[in-house]
Amino acid sequence: MAGFETIFGTLSLTQGSEYKYMNDNNETCIDAKMDVLFTLSNGNGTVKFDGNDFTVKSGDCANEGEYQAVLNLGNSNEDLLALTFNTQPDLSVNMSSMFIFAPFEFFPGTPIATATNLLDTGDLKFGSNTQLYQCESTQRMTLTGELEGTTYTMNMDMSNVQIQAFNIKNGNLSIDVFVCSADQMTTVAQETTKATSEPTQPTTEPSASNVTTEQTTVEPSNVTSGAPTSAPPIPPFPPKSRYEVTENKIVCLIMEGSFQLKVTYTTKDNKTASTIVVVPVSSNVIVTGTCASGNENSSSLTIRPKDGEIKSLTFNFEIMNGKSNLISWFVDVKIPDAMECKYQQSDLNYSVTDKVELSSPKLYYKCDKGGNISDSALAFMYRDLKVQAFNLEDEKFSENGVYCEADFGPIPVPGCSSVNIYSVLSGNNTCVVFKGSIQFYIPYISKTGITTEVISLPAVYNVSGKCNTTLNGLYSQQMVIRFYDAWILTIYFSSDKHQETDPFTAEAGVDNYISQIELKYDYNNVLYKDAVDSILGKEMSVVAPNLNKLTTNYNKSYKCKKETTIRLQNGLSMVTKDLQYQAFKTGQSADFSTAVNCERDEDDKHYLLYIAIGAAVGGCLLVVVVLVTVHVINKRRKYEQLTL
Repeated sequence: MAGFETIFGTLSLTQGSEYKYMNDNNETCIDAKMDVLFTLSNGNGTVKFDGNDFTVKSGDCANEGEYQAVLNLGNSNEDLLALTFNTQPDLSVNMSSMFIFAPFEFFPGTPIATATNLLDTGDLKFGSNTQLYQCESTQRMTLTGELEGTTYTMNMDMSNVQIQAFNIKNGNLSIDVFVCSADQMTTVAQETTKATSEPTQPTTEPSASNVTTEQTTVEPSNVTSGAPTSAPPIPPFPPKSRYEVTENKIVCLIMEGSFQLKVTYTTKDNKTASTIVVVPVSSNVIVTGTCASGNENSSSLTIRPKDGEIKSLTFNFEIMNGKSNLISWFVDVKIPDAMECKYQQSDLNYSVTDKVELSSPKLYYKCDKGGNISDSALAFMYRDLKVQAFNLEDEKFSENGVYCEADFGPIPVPGCSSVNIYSVLSGNNTCVVFKGSIQFYIPYISKTGITTEVISLPAVYNVSGKCNTTLNGLYSQQMVIRFYDAWILTIYFSSDKHQETDPFTAEAGVDNYISQIELKYDYNNVLYKDAVDSILGKEMSVVAPNLNKLTTNYNKSYKCKKETTIRLQNGLSMVTKDLQYQAFKTGQSADFSTAVNCERDEDDKHYLLYIAIGAAVGGCLLVVVVLVTVHVINKRRKYEQLTL
């Protein structure tokens, strides 16, 4: 999985950090134990710290029938590490991570600015939601984010991991253990080593300065003959670069991104090795290729580095069945310790012919999170990829394009919207807590006409906000949720206290409410499967101002289990369910105060009460019960006709 990898070798890790979260019965509902080392970088400097300084700040247990659990950890810098556990449709569990921090706390000289968020580039997959996850091998989650033009990366290296976030019975971890694949492979490799009479010979060939090599003895079963005691560091991806093909001084093909190659080969001492080779940036290469003109349907791009291991790297594109495809790619690379033969002499020629469908020929293809295209011996690994091989507009990418699914993360199953918890923090204090499922009903132009797509807010998201701001002169708070790559939902909560005349105090009897909702979204091929090409990639924005919805008191939360619809602009609607929120909170607790129930929920209580009374009295009052039921149904219909 992109962004998640098993790291072989020895790391200096803290010992035995354990984080537990208790439910209302004071029983453990989330238990995470691990040795963990964090490596945070801003591209110029690196800071390392471990898990000893982190403590449990808050969380959310998964009750029966719920599919998400959250564990929030904090440290002395008031940073927040959020671990979110989600049960998938196959009942397996994924763990995602988010790190919120202020860069100036770690990197002296960095301008003091608001905190930024780092999100993992790939989730960690556990076993089923009834199992204890266990992994002694070192594993890594990589988190990235950007603030004011600086990209921050944090590696989270974990070993001796034991985690369970669901179905902990009476505070006891499950005896059914899911062992990670890295441990399983190590066990098999050790057993294979014991049965082998010939020991593995250490390599004596030095590697080139920018090549990383992992070697194993060739076995018929493709199982390593023993886990190596150490491994050289994996080279980082190079800076993003732009490679252009020109014809008659006109740019006709553009490919952007950060690229690496992973080459598997046979060494001189008959071992199997894997080597990572970095593709140089455009200033250190010569780019050539062919353009498609007229009725031609093929083009190509060739990168020839001025020095280094790669001699040439070629990509061939072709229009097939109305789609732009990468139909093959080829690399000529020199590996210092590769087996030499009469025709090879350590230069390896690889050609991959598996077709990869990209987009319509009139659109660009984009994949920021990255991925790889590979066969058994060769992998092309990329990040920040953007490519268009046909129909450039004025020597630039077209206005519209399609995205890879990796940029969007997990998408809820149709008809299934996860119940998430969003918290806005100021230091150690929580000022807003919002729980519920959120869906958007968005009209768009499909290939069959105008239709509406239901977009659910996913279980993977990024939350920020402000605990002290104003809106229309009123004291307000702001919650910002980022999801699906470029989507941003902003909700304002306002009080009825005016900034110019009223002091800001949390007084009983003072109301607060949702006062404004903004949604920035786009039309993309992942969420809108049948959208017309002319709208793909377009970014949109709607605002619903001057609202006065879902009112509650300063010292109480608002709760509504039934669906609540809020009309936005341009025919868009936001629908919530199982909603509970509280703004203008004080203190560190993320728990809700006493709830004010919405009228629909209260009606249901009365409805059930009437039926219970009717059943108790007996059949002689059946007519009365029917009349009461009809009255309540009519009352509910009137409520449903109200537009929030």
